[in-house]
Amino acid sequence: MGELILIDNPLARYYLSVLRDKDTTPKSYRDAVRKLGFIVGYEVSKRLRWSKMFIETGAARAEGVFPSKPVYIIGVLGASIPMMHGIWDALPWAGLGLVAAKRRVAGGDLEVEVLYERVIQDLSLHTVIVVDPTLASGKTMSRVVELIGERGGRDILAATILASRRGLEYFWSRHPHVPVYAVEVDPLLDERFYIIPGIGDAGDRSLSSDYVTKY
Repeated sequence: MGELILIDNPLARYYLSVLRDKDTTPKSYRDAVRKLGFIVGYEVSKRLRWSKMFIETGAARAEGVFPSKPVYIIGVLGASIPMMHGIWDALPWAGLGLVAAKRRVAGGDLEVEVLYERVIQDLSLHTVIVVDPTLASGKTMSRVVELIGERGGRDILAATILASRRGLEYFWSRHPHVPVYAVEVDPLLDERFYIIPGIGDAGDRSLSSDYVTKY
């Protein structure tokens, strides 16, 4: 069993409640995902490497900190877009990569194919944060971590809002040393590999329009 860091605070649970509500509008959903991204980014920052520095304030010299190891965020398109921006708001010095993956359900199983990636070639010097708002089957997150390993990445963190127990088991069976940050873990997956009770399809709900025609 790998390491699970549950982000257990009332504000995170409130925004998760907004996502669970089927009547939440796309804009409100996006906003909640982005704010949860910032909260997750704050929690992840506790694990990053920091060094001391001295700052001239104009009145005196003060001690501060700065990040001492480069950070690279990889978002899974398109569901992760608002969450990725929230983490980037928290960690604005980080680099950013993108991966597009397609899910195919066939014969009761799920396959994941990477269709596009924009990721730097050498990740060996970075702390890499993989972002996907749901870790359902665990297969998409697992495939992205494999890609990171192929690029030399070893210091890897997985960041999600909602995970399933089954997805965590699958993910850690392949990547037992990758910690997972999550706000909550739900018990079930349905036959389409969606989390139950879940937060709906994060991509569809985040990227849909609020526009309603009058005609």
